[in-house]
Amino acid sequence: MGKFIEYIKIAFFNIKANKIRALLTMLGIIIGISSVVAIVSLGNGFKKTIDEELSTLAGNTLEVYSLGDLDITDDDIEALLEKEKHIVGITPKITLTGEAAYKDLKTASASIKLGNEILDQSSKYKIVYGRYFTKEECQYLEKVCVIDKKSARKLFGTENAVGMTIDLYYYNRGGTFRIIGVRDDSSTQMANLIMGEGNTDVNAEVPYNSFMDAIGFSNYMNGYFDLVLLLDDAENSGVVLDHTKAILEARHDVRGEGSIMVIDYNAILQTVSASLTAVTLLIMLVAAISLFVGGIGVMNIMLVSVTERTREIGIRKALGARTGSILFQFLVESASISLLGGIIGTILGLSGSEFVCFLVSNFSTSKLVADFNPIFILGIALFSMSIGIVFGILPARKAAKLSPIEALRHR
Repeated sequence: MGKFIEYIKIAFFNIKANKIRALLTMLGIIIGISSVVAIVSLGNGFKKTIDEELSTLAGNTLEVYSLGDLDITDDDIEALLEKEKHIVGITPKITLTGEAAYKDLKTASASIKLGNEILDQSSKYKIVYGRYFTKEECQYLEKVCVIDKKSARKLFGTENAVGMTIDLYYYNRGGTFRIIGVRDDSSTQMANLIMGEGNTDVNAEVPYNSFMDAIGFSNYMNGYFDLVLLLDDAENSGVVLDHTKAILEARHDVRGEGSIMVIDYNAILQTVSASLTAVTLLIMLVAAISLFVGGIGVMNIMLVSVTERTREIGIRKALGARTGSILFQFLVESASISLLGGIIGTILGLSGSEFVCFLVSNFSTSKLVADFNPIFILGIALFSMSIGIVFGILPARKAAKLSPIEALRHR
């Protein structure tokens, strides 16, 4: 153990004595390690963010769309509930971009989501104040609605807006609705965009029939073109998807025409997650090339060091130093250079990824958090040291095999 510590002292003495050369030697390692650390941290963070955003759309729901002129009717909904045991509820869903106002305040843009009481169970965001509208309120065309906290703050200056009223309009048609619940904010921009909410000021959920009655369209409702199916378990989504499509195509006699589309966001989530992992690994592979270049740099500088210290090696051998001791000393030195470069590269990589996250979070509407894995960081440190050992073997062997007599003659 004492010899090992002595070898480390010698290694760092030589590094300190040749600061510029050591820094240039470490540069390839630093660039490679910092690139890999930054890419993996940002890639994992981005993947985690995307997974979280898409998971708000996934879960135990499927979405059914009718394409073209085909309308899904109430009879179709009854048939699905009767024939598919894994479906526990169905709601029509339509998202309209309209306007919202409170008393004399300036009109704000609004995303108006229409459905029945099942719509609440398909959302990942909880009701934090009040409650959701009931089946009876949907049946009796009650003018009630649920908004989110952001909308409440926008309109009323407070999050708890239960009992307040809000005017909702679609192409200048609409009415006054009583707020009975406030939902937690949707914190993910991607989920908002996919769900059709976009960047509107107000997000409101209203009973489908109530809003259609308010805008005078209740007599023109022939069917729906968008349904959300609530399942008993997300694991049954594949079976329900096939059965739902088959049932609706059979009822409307449109088999093979592509008029019915069923979306399983769980499958999309898995595909996107796998794709992001593959892209991160590919970029890592490209960044790792610089590690190989850095390793060659370490080997080159250690060969130069052996040449410069030939006489020193000869003196040590003449004094009884073993071949293994010389070999181990040079391996420790090359490993120390690589390890130091790895530590610097890791620090730069972590700092760089944090800086990128800061820029993304402060200069865009998205939020990105780097995902640091301590085990990965430790692995990177050990890997950088192994580069020095692998690429230091040739110079170390050359130093160890020098003849003491020939070495002492060297000037």
